[in-house]
Amino acid sequence: MGIVYIGLGAIVLAFIILINIADYSILTYKRNAISKAMDYAVNAAVQELNLNQSIMGLADGFSEDTGNRSLDGIKIDIDMAQKTFLTVFYENYNSSNFCIDEELLLCATHTIEQNLKYIIKAGNGQISEGNIENPAFLESRINQAINQYWANSEDASNVFINGNEKTNIIEKGVYLFAFIKDIKIKGLYSQRTTSLSSFAGAKVERKK
Repeated sequence: MGIVYIGLGAIVLAFIILINIADYSILTYKRNAISKAMDYAVNAAVQELNLNQSIMGLADGFSEDTGNRSLDGIKIDIDMAQKTFLTVFYENYNSSNFCIDEELLLCATHTIEQNLKYIIKAGNGQISEGNIENPAFLESRINQAINQYWANSEDASNVFINGNEKTNIIEKGVYLFAFIKDIKIKGLYSQRTTSLSSFAGAKVERKK
């Protein structure tokens, strides 16, 4: 009789382990799918340039002083970038009862005479706009905007950029940074909350 109980216990334990593995696998799969959709979305959205305000920048082409490609005066249309981001995101991750419209924060940067300017928008409104001398200061500006927009959130969230010069750095140029807070991901039986971020630089072709 004892052998029977031991056998049943082993079966139940194995079943619980398999359920936990399946639950974790589903959570991981969904998180990776959301992250991939976010990367697609930010790379598409960063190309939404404000042509009316970027005419001079697009016309300059190359710096007369250095001969290098110039991105000075080329500005992202933050409203169009937001629309494009959401459209591309939902095309690549279409799940019922999943909406990030109010959980998305975007930060667009551009340069004017070597000064880095930024615009931060979340939800239906612009949070802040300003300029900084060093791209390293952008991290604190974004985190201030996150804390302001989600002031009532119990969970504090911070982003970290410029930490690794080889893989994670924003320089003076045309960039779009995206942050999604408190994404609720459902597994087989559990639910987890996570926040994700991504950024990309505008691909402006120049030919000498």
